[in-house]
Amino acid sequence: MMDKKNKIIITIVLAAFILSLAYSFYFKIDPAVDAAAYDRIAWNLVLGNGYKERAELSYEKDLAILRVGPGYEFFLALIYFVFGHYLWVIWIIHALLSAISTYLVFLLSKEIFKESQSFFIGAAAASFMAFSPDLITINGMLMTETLGVFLIILSVYLFFKYMNSEDKPVYFVVLTALAFGAAVLVRTPIALLFLPFAGYFIFHPVRKTVNDVFKIDDFKGDQTKGLSNGIHKNWRHFLFFSFALVLIFLPWTLRNYRTYRSFIPTNLAFGYDLLAGNHSGATGELEPYYLNEQFMGQGRIEGNKLALKEALLFIFANPLEFLKITFYRISIYFSFTRPTGFWFHLEGASRALTLALSALYSVLLFVFGFLGIYRIKELPLADKKRAKFFLWALLAMPLAVIWIIVETRYRFLVYPFFAVFAGYGFIALMDKKINIKVFAVIFGILFLNAAFDAWRNSARIMEKIAELL
Repeated sequence: MMDKKNKIIITIVLAAFILSLAYSFYFKIDPAVDAAAYDRIAWNLVLGNGYKERAELSYEKDLAILRVGPGYEFFLALIYFVFGHYLWVIWIIHALLSAISTYLVFLLSKEIFKESQSFFIGAAAASFMAFSPDLITINGMLMTETLGVFLIILSVYLFFKYMNSEDKPVYFVVLTALAFGAAVLVRTPIALLFLPFAGYFIFHPVRKTVNDVFKIDDFKGDQTKGLSNGIHKNWRHFLFFSFALVLIFLPWTLRNYRTYRSFIPTNLAFGYDLLAGNHSGATGELEPYYLNEQFMGQGRIEGNKLALKEALLFIFANPLEFLKITFYRISIYFSFTRPTGFWFHLEGASRALTLALSALYSVLLFVFGFLGIYRIKELPLADKKRAKFFLWALLAMPLAVIWIIVETRYRFLVYPFFAVFAGYGFIALMDKKINIKVFAVIFGILFLNAAFDAWRNSARIMEKIAELL
């Protein structure tokens, strides 16, 4: 007989699957802009035309290498190869990935809050994932975020399984590296997560003494040789982790070197993106910039180098303006006034409803998320250590983009991290363990940030409101 707790989490996971699937089949969104590019590249791969958007162009003239990837494009190509070129298959797989991501967030919460109310925190965290209007919307499109979110949750969950295992099995290290490497190939900013992973290996050496290994106090003899000073497994595991990562990137990097005669481990978007977000008059968002267009005309490799050089010259020549733009990007990243909803397939009531739900969701996710972060100090010691490490992993997500460019969907990768802390913050509030003054201060700071963002972009907001009327 299934107990009540199992019924709750199964219901949440099924809701994630059904909501995403229903949304996708209701709107039946045709690929456009970035999604259309990913679709074309994937189908060209299946047809044997290579990693190109337009088969008739040379690699040097084609735009494919400038796109985010190549992980998602190969993911689509594999699905097309097996099932054919059908969007409805992608929608079903995206819904499945959404459901699995929801369940992984539940499991991840239980790994972090082992000594706390792990089930209820996990169920609340899973709910923040399952009922996210932003993630439900993006699941109906051929966009990288669905696969990226799944892979980032999977890699962090596997790493926590490694951390919480007494014997620190090496297979968790390898599996984490494989999931993490795949995630970076899908969404390059995820690469910054390498720092907290590496930090754990370097600063948390595993020392096994004779007593730990043999569980006795009086074991003597040659068997103890080499053990009494401890075994620093983490350095060895760090090498396994790094080697597995190299193996993930090696085939694509070698292919790119043969094709472009240049070291390209992922794609050539970085230089152009950095310049788009860092020049005189930049807003910090992804906007067309005339120099990028000029540089692209000089070839993909050379253009990326020129864009990168121009962006770095601006940053070092104008550090205060760079800091100002970065401050704007941070404001955008955590702003309530940046809801998802201005997609081409939405209009009228559906657009208004999506905007309202997305804005409400951002309020709940960030307010409860920061409440959970604030309450880390109240956790039992072991949970506190795990939660602090998880916080470093969370910080890697905004830090990866706030100095380049920020759009609303760029923060989707941080949603699972905030969902975990939001689950903890929500349960603490339900248990009346949150001081109302703390709640008010956190909400007040986030509200003031949203008001600042709205004031700074008032003209654009009025244009968007006019579209709804």
